[in-house]
Amino acid sequence: MTIQPSIRQDHLDCAHGLMILHMMFFHLCNATIIHKPYYYSILKPLSFFMAWFFFKSGMFYKVRSIIENIHLGFKRIIIPAAVFSLIGFIFYLLPNLSRFNYSLELKSIYYVGAIPGNTPLWFLFSLFVVQIIFSIMRKYNIHPILIVIIALGLYYLSQFIGFRPYWTYNIPIGLLFYSLGLLFKKLQYNRHIVILSLIIYFGLLLYPFNIDFLLGKFTPNVIAIPWALAGCILINALFKYFTRLCIFPLRFFGRHAMEFYCTHIIIIVFLENHIKHHTLHISPILFIIFAFIIYLLVFSLILHFFKLKKIQWMFGR
Repeated sequence: MTIQPSIRQDHLDCAHGLMILHMMFFHLCNATIIHKPYYYSILKPLSFFMAWFFFKSGMFYKVRSIIENIHLGFKRIIIPAAVFSLIGFIFYLLPNLSRFNYSLELKSIYYVGAIPGNTPLWFLFSLFVVQIIFSIMRKYNIHPILIVIIALGLYYLSQFIGFRPYWTYNIPIGLLFYSLGLLFKKLQYNRHIVILSLIIYFGLLLYPFNIDFLLGKFTPNVIAIPWALAGCILINALFKYFTRLCIFPLRFFGRHAMEFYCTHIIIIVFLENHIKHHTLHISPILFIIFAFIIYLLVFSLILHFFKLKKIQWMFGR
């Protein structure tokens, strides 16, 4: 089967750009701010961002053989995950070589599903597994609605049994949102669905729920899961129907999301290690934020003007 190139949709690129910027800001806050509750309330409106990544991926599901899905997944997902996990690990290892503990690092890989130094790449490995599981289930003509029910059941089962590895939680919930992405691919733009999503999203926004995709914590899940789905639908509809919001910077970050996703934690880890060994005349937090902004600007200019064609394979292209 010949794989046809997908047609870009500006509104989804803009939504993707907003989500990737939010994710980077979230990770930057985690690295710099000690008192986390101070910024949690600011980030809460877009705390469904990881659900959106699975949701959006499900929207682009195409019927292919399992072998083709594995091959395509290795090219687009596993190669970037492997390459930048290795690079991140090297940056992580160098300043910590004297106190490196192999057993602890292996446990981290087992529990998180990613190598220390670039742990957000757990998503790529989980997404690959989700795509293969979904492909196998569709091969046996299991309807996406039934897959949603099965995924929800597996999620509850994992919570009940209490598996230790985090990926046993995020893979079922990832499969859930991946399936919902396909189900709502066109339906999400229906006026009645958008209105219902508005009611759910704003009606529950101030409710004290928690969403931690890595740990599989959607608590209480009877509220957090539909709220996250409503958020995924609304953010897509927002940029589709309010085209003036589709500005170039958001489209740019959306179209280069993989480049920023794979590299931003490496920069943060480097900055964290750097400020431990240097005397600064400014606040370490301000230094990290300022240096990270410089990274965003410089890397954006490089991507825009130089395209990096010779290393595009590293980003799954």
